[in-house]
Amino acid sequence: MKKIISFAAAVALGISALPTLANDVPVSIGSNPVGNTAYQWAAGISDLVNRKVEGVQMTAEGTKGYVANVRLMLNNDIEAGFSNSKLAYEAYKAEGDYADVEPGRILSWMSIAPIVQHVVVLESSDIKSLDDLKGKRVGMGQPGGTSMLDAEILLETIGLNPGEDFKDFRVKLPAMVDMLKDGQIDAFMWNGSIPLPPIIKLKASHDIRFLSIPSEVSDTIRAKYAAYSEGDLPANTYPDQAASIPSYRLGNVLLIRADVPEEIVYQATKTVLENLDHMGTVHPAWKRVSTDSILGGFNAPLHPGALRYYREANVPGIEEFVARTSN
Repeated sequence: MKKIISFAAAVALGISALPTLANDVPVSIGSNPVGNTAYQWAAGISDLVNRKVEGVQMTAEGTKGYVANVRLMLNNDIEAGFSNSKLAYEAYKAEGDYADVEPGRILSWMSIAPIVQHVVVLESSDIKSLDDLKGKRVGMGQPGGTSMLDAEILLETIGLNPGEDFKDFRVKLPAMVDMLKDGQIDAFMWNGSIPLPPIIKLKASHDIRFLSIPSEVSDTIRAKYAAYSEGDLPANTYPDQAASIPSYRLGNVLLIRADVPEEIVYQATKTVLENLDHMGTVHPAWKRVSTDSILGGFNAPLHPGALRYYREANVPGIEEFVARTSN
């Protein structure tokens, strides 16, 4: 499953791709379907590392999403991948859907940007609260992606069952945006890194609203799933969004297999963290990444190569993080 796309990504980013050497270590980064946010991140990291680090050939891999990435890593199809903090911890501990694998095979690497739950309706909609989704047509995200799983958790928490209390549609975010515009669905949910380009485009052509997630709902979710954290959709995340919207968050994290050589991970980590200005031109989410945020959302130990660099860079809280995740 080694679909090398870095040349096209390099052209898009204005970076020259380097030829692959025979002894280069391959590192494929699983992302999302081609064109989505995580794919842009993976392509940006890959091209930057390929330019500056010898001995590695890093590529962005278009995949079905964050759930699929974890399984692809466990199957040795890819070396690294974007996922969320909940799946990362379960995979490391071999719990939940990963009880069939050996623990400790997937480790933490970098935390990029928080994943914020969005619930979107048209401004003209009669849906004013989450309870009003009953009897409606609701987009829940694509199969194999974490947004669909997060939507299921949210809806279960408020007592709504797909197919019984509302009609569910399980498709990608761009498709849900088009369906909302065309009147084929009444609302959609997506748990993603802000700002989401498809929602920016939607807001440019249609008046929309974001539904608030009451604190009692988010508190219930966070009490049941430790990986979720308190947070909102900040004001001005999207054009003409004057107020913050109560919500909750997950860590949006980059994971890596434990068997990837330490030196490769160290050099790649150093390169990305010392070139954040460039990464900010790849996607605006990187403008919020810093040594203060790089550990955010993780509950699993760091890869030794990443830990080595974070200690050198005096990342705030690094020793407390090591102590907390060493069990």
